Amino acid sequence: MATKQSGMALENELSNMIADTFDDMTVTVEHSDRWNRMCVTFTWKGFKGLLTEERFQRLTAVIPEDFRKDRMKGFVWLELIPGEKLDDALKSPRSEDVADHEGKIFASLEKTNFFEALTEALDGDPLKNCPGDFSKTASVLKQKKITPKKIVEAKLVFIRRGAYCDCQVITTIRGELQKAHGTET
Repeated sequence: MATKQSGMALENELSNMIADTFDDMTVTVEHSDRWNRMCVTFTWKGFKGLLTEERFQRLTAVIPEDFRKDRMKGFVWLELIPGEKLDDALKSPRSEDVADHEGKIFASLEKTNFFEALTEALDGDPLKNCPGDFSKTASVLKQKKITPKKIVEAKLVFIRRGAYCDCQVITTIRGELQKAHGTET
């Protein structure tokens, strides 16, 4: 088990590593009785509005894989908004929750011409005009009068397929979903 001193050292290393990307993020490293292992908690106001898997993805884009494997193997990772209760975060929807009805969600998106509208919202060039998140996806779905719950489900389908931003939805995920659900043109 890590000592309090080694936990503080890891907190400092992580804080320095992420400082340029995550302004005012708090990092806490300590043993968790709940999981009976080490836990790292990242608390940041910028996580507001992001799904749990989006939060994790943002962090792993900045914290090198070798560092994670060497220094954080077996750790529980938590990504919280200031004031967010842990149990509420743990109840957040996950991409695995939509696995059984992915085809229905995809069909609904196709029916609304979502993918064409998203391409248009990205000015026809998804790679050049991608904001690096799902902001255009959410905006297009809102314009199409899709409920907040269904917007979350759509984002979870994209995450389940490996997309974490608007351009990935257009350049990769649409084709994968068409192939998986027999709607390839």
